[in-house]
Amino acid sequence: MTTPEPPLPRGGKSREAIALAEIGVTHVTPRAARAMVIVFLMAVGIIPLAEWRAVATRGREVVAVHAAKVRAVTHGGAWSRVVAKNRAVLEGLSEFEGALEDESLIGRTLRPRAQAFMTGWLAVGNERVYAGREGWLFYRPDVEYLTGQPFLEPAQIQRRIRAAPEWTVPPAADPRPALVQFNRDLAARGILLIVIPTPVKPGVHPEMMTARLAGATDVVQNASYGALVEELRTAGVQVFDPSDAIAAARHAGPQYLATDTHWTPEAMETAAAVASSVVSTALPSVPDPGYRVERAEIRGVGDVARMLDLPDSAALLQPEGVWVRRVLQPDGTLWRSSRDADILLLGDSFSNIYSLESMGWGTSAGFGEHLSLALRRPLDRLVQNDEGAFATRAMLQRDPARLQGKRVVLYQFAVRELAQGDWKVLPFIP
Repeated sequence: MTTPEPPLPRGGKSREAIALAEIGVTHVTPRAARAMVIVFLMAVGIIPLAEWRAVATRGREVVAVHAAKVRAVTHGGAWSRVVAKNRAVLEGLSEFEGALEDESLIGRTLRPRAQAFMTGWLAVGNERVYAGREGWLFYRPDVEYLTGQPFLEPAQIQRRIRAAPEWTVPPAADPRPALVQFNRDLAARGILLIVIPTPVKPGVHPEMMTARLAGATDVVQNASYGALVEELRTAGVQVFDPSDAIAAARHAGPQYLATDTHWTPEAMETAAAVASSVVSTALPSVPDPGYRVERAEIRGVGDVARMLDLPDSAALLQPEGVWVRRVLQPDGTLWRSSRDADILLLGDSFSNIYSLESMGWGTSAGFGEHLSLALRRPLDRLVQNDEGAFATRAMLQRDPARLQGKRVVLYQFAVRELAQGDWKVLPFIP
């Protein structure tokens, strides 16, 4: 049985009043007060000082570069110069803000640990990565290409133009004018253009995004893709889509790397073999260059895994292995591009993935090498990893002599560029 509390004396304070009075009075010695003030000042001062040291060099570089851009604006009328200088300043501010985020000491310390928890326990990616099933990772722009609005809809084209940052020239969001013009310019030189839109990973393996799509047989595309291919072919542009060949090979195993954006060596070789059968009909016979092949095992960390900014010890950063077939010259040296060849490959990172050593997946075993091997003839190539919508066309425009003696130009780019790239019209002088 609970013993009741003794009643307070009559006329005194209530229990609530006594409690409030005790709470409202805190006795702190002068020494303790000074110590607390010192700790507080150190807490609010050390972190900004540490951050300043971490980003000072990078910040000065950004400021110097964009200050030079502002000073370099001297042409045009007064209003044009004001607008150009303002764009340079806005671009500098945006880049400086990005540098602060990337170089932040606290960010670089805490972000990997937080991301490891979110990915390992919650299966969540970040602003650039979607986490799929069984440890698969997907590049966010690839997923957005598939799930986004039809890229040929006029409203979507205008939306992309309006969404461009104020300091940039709005993109040419419709790919049709650029591809049709490119075809015309090459045809005027007697050159055949073959466009190769390369499918993206979640389109080939949607079942690794969600189990609901485990029975998908076709490669998933944006809703405008079919209409674009039909319009291009009607306009005389030859389109080679490797999607069906890659999809048919899925029974043999994954066609894309689990933690990377790109295709496996097997899928790449499948695309090269089928492309060669299309290209060979437009080319005369040449002496067999005598290329040889050697197999090599390559282990690398996927580019999408690196985008997660995980700790070095994270399981998703452990290398995955592939077997590549390196193409060699008859003397055993690595395959080399030939400017004198009558076929030119323009490509992006899908062409570079097993060719460019810095990408971490080996050398001399990429799309260009295997296309050359399948054709049994030399090949010329211009490749750049990003901006596939215009980068290699711009390279070719700056060096039109590269087209001398060419019969066929292959234009390979990731299919997401159709919805997200800048399709500038870059005319060539016939």
